Amino acid sequence: MDEQKDHDPDGEPHFIPAMSAEPDTGSGDGGSSARAPRKRLPAWAVAAVAVGIFAVAFLFLRYVAPGSSADAGNCASVTGDDDSAAFTPLSCDDDEATFRVASTKDGAAGCPEGAYRELRDGGALRCLMPNFREGGCYEPDDENRAFRLADCTAVEAIRVTRVIEGSSDPAPCPGGNGLGYPEPPVVYCLETPGT
Repeated sequence: MDEQKDHDPDGEPHFIPAMSAEPDTGSGDGGSSARAPRKRLPAWAVAAVAVGIFAVAFLFLRYVAPGSSADAGNCASVTGDDDSAAFTPLSCDDDEATFRVASTKDGAAGCPEGAYRELRDGGALRCLMPNFREGGCYEPDDENRAFRLADCTAVEAIRVTRVIEGSSDPAPCPGGNGLGYPEPPVVYCLETPGT
């Protein structure tokens, strides 16, 4: 039954038309017009767009965005002792972060004079310096050409007694015992606690 009965206040029945379940499309013809089916993109087109977005994001993050893992000041661990060594970005507070990126250079130019570890990645050159912290003790990690955190009582341990930023001259260190880097300018004052 499409209509419902209702009664007037006089008691006379009258009929109320039933509401249509389909919404009025506003076409003016009572909602009888059919809606055109929506076209979908083929799966290959959706996949191509997704791959394109991913590629652009990757290139942006790798080569354009500031704060990339190869930027000066960021830290990493390096496993291996040659140019094919694995470079793994880490927080500078991580105990496994044995190196700090001093600078990144393009082309054949070498690192500034000093005790930098040079690591090539394609055409780029990373100049790495130890990630020493004031008060920390370190021992040589010959396998990875690095220094790793150590107990200060270790036989080959060195202690960083002071970090002087803005200079590469170790003269202010006690006895002149320090390791200076020109880029960025920093001096690590060192002592050998086991001797």
